[in-house]
Amino acid sequence: MPVKIRGNEYNTVAERLAAIHQDHPLLSIHTKIVDETVNHITFKARVEILAEGQSLIFSDHAREYFELENNRAINFTFALENAETSAIGRALANAGYGGHYLASAEEMQPVAPATAARQSQLEIELVPSQELLLAVEQARQQADLTVDQLKAKSAQLFGTEEIRQLTAQQLECFADQILVAGMQEA
Repeated sequence: MPVKIRGNEYNTVAERLAAIHQDHPLLSIHTKIVDETVNHITFKARVEILAEGQSLIFSDHAREYFELENNRAINFTFALENAETSAIGRALANAGYGGHYLASAEEMQPVAPATAARQSQLEIELVPSQELLLAVEQARQQADLTVDQLKAKSAQLFGTEEIRQLTAQQLECFADQILVAGMQEA
C-alpha cells in the first residue's frame, strides 16, 4: 500500500518488487557499487525483464552520504543498504513500477537525516594542516613509496590523487594506513 509523504503517494521498494515479480517471472536485478569514498557510497541498479524473446533493461543510480557524528542516524550504520535499496527503487520506477513519483517511500522519508549526514561531513576540517601533510610525507618516506604510488593509493582510497584535497580526517587515516602497510611489507 502506498505511503503518503508530504501529500504525495510513494510505493515502498518491497511493494515495487512484489508487483514486478508478479508481472514478470523472468526478471533479474543486479546492483554494483560504482563509487565509494569515506563520505558517500553510490550504487547502480539494473533491472532486466525477459519478455517475448527480448530483454528490457532499466537502470538508475542512488547515492547516500555516511553520517559521521550522530550514531543513532540510520546512515551511521546503513548507508550502503540505503543506497542499494534506493537504486533498485529508482530502476523499478524507470520500469514503470513506482507510482506517480520517481522517488521511493524509503528515499523520501530520510531527506532531513541525509542532509544532516552531509552537513556532518562538511563540518569536518576541510583545509589540511601543514602538520598533517608532513605526516603523510613522512609516512610515504618511511614506507619507501614513490610519489606516484602515494597518489595511486590516495585515488584508490579517496577518489583523488590530489593529497591537498583530502580533509584533515582523511589525511590522518591515510598516514596511518601507509605506515601499517609499510610495516606489513617489511
